[in-house]
Amino acid sequence: MALSWLPINLGYEERELLDHFICTASSTLAVFEPNKNEFLSLLLRLALLDSSPSSMAVLQSALAVSSFHRHGLQADVFRFKARALRTLITSCNHCIESPTVVQHIAASMIMCHLEMLGMPNALSLWYCHLREARSLIDNAGVHSPNFRGEFSRLLDWVEYHTVMSRFSLRHWNINVEPIEEIGNSALVEPGKCYLRKVKVGSYCSHEILRYFHIMFEMIRKPTDSLCHSDEYENSLRCLENRITNIVPLAPEGISDTMSGSSTAWVATMELFKLAALIYFHRASRNFSGTSPRIAAMVERAYVLLDDLETFNPAFPLLIIGCESRTDELRIKILEHIERAMKTSSLRSLHELQNILQQIWVQDDLALDYELDYVNKLDAVLSSYQIIPCFV
Repeated sequence: MALSWLPINLGYEERELLDHFICTASSTLAVFEPNKNEFLSLLLRLALLDSSPSSMAVLQSALAVSSFHRHGLQADVFRFKARALRTLITSCNHCIESPTVVQHIAASMIMCHLEMLGMPNALSLWYCHLREARSLIDNAGVHSPNFRGEFSRLLDWVEYHTVMSRFSLRHWNINVEPIEEIGNSALVEPGKCYLRKVKVGSYCSHEILRYFHIMFEMIRKPTDSLCHSDEYENSLRCLENRITNIVPLAPEGISDTMSGSSTAWVATMELFKLAALIYFHRASRNFSGTSPRIAAMVERAYVLLDDLETFNPAFPLLIIGCESRTDELRIKILEHIERAMKTSSLRSLHELQNILQQIWVQDDLALDYELDYVNKLDAVLSSYQIIPCFV
């Protein structure tokens, strides 16, 4: 519902865009939680808290997303984006305190989302903004009072993108040596920021994301000499058991009137679990052959997808799509992606169609042998100049 009043003065155009963000554009945000309305309320409070540069940065970034979503790539998008960046720089100092730090994180993540919508860049600027948000969290301290209560939702938002970026970085190769440490600079140089791996913590509030993080960190490349050690094998078995034993549960505090949302969330969690197990079995063994167990998981995944009205997260769609060896299943997964594209404007969904088609071509050409699973993903994802994102 649109706001009936505002604590700050906005022009007619900006007011219209803010209403559009509230009612429509915000639904495209890649948030790993069942109730986006509560998360949207948090963003609006941060944007409309006062007329400070930090509040204006959140507001201007939201207006940029709304303008892009409503009118496409036009001059206004760049104008709002430039304002957001300028106000972020204005409010930066060596000790960003609450609530400024959470506003900076929110603005950085909205800017990250804006880049994911399809801004014309030759660099992975979405990753730069993600890295900036994560750097702010690290500098403030994850246990800081800034992130208690409802503000913990911002941690979850950043962590979801961070964990999924680990998958992208595993398979997107640019032939450079990544820098492990993250600097303390507020606004990083776009041309260099993606050379630094996002520092991933262990504060994921969602169990499945914690195991995704461990999986992406633990699984070694086939050429690694440690792949055949007993310790590594034991670690893999332990991780597999942990993921297998995850029980998708309905979120707490969901009323009976929202039972449909609760059911959809449980199905979403199961799809992430199935995707994790499929990827685990493929990547940890670099195995591309047929497997009755994987086939059963894929069959279950399609049942869940058919039951859901829409399903937008790109990673499960990618992993399930990679297992689609028949024209019937390929058409079905493309239909699910097209359905998701009606409610989400993320560029990653458009890229996902092309990525899957490239993978299917490789599979079809391998008539007398099985392709190397890891190298196949490496080759396809590395063909993109900008780091693909799978949120």
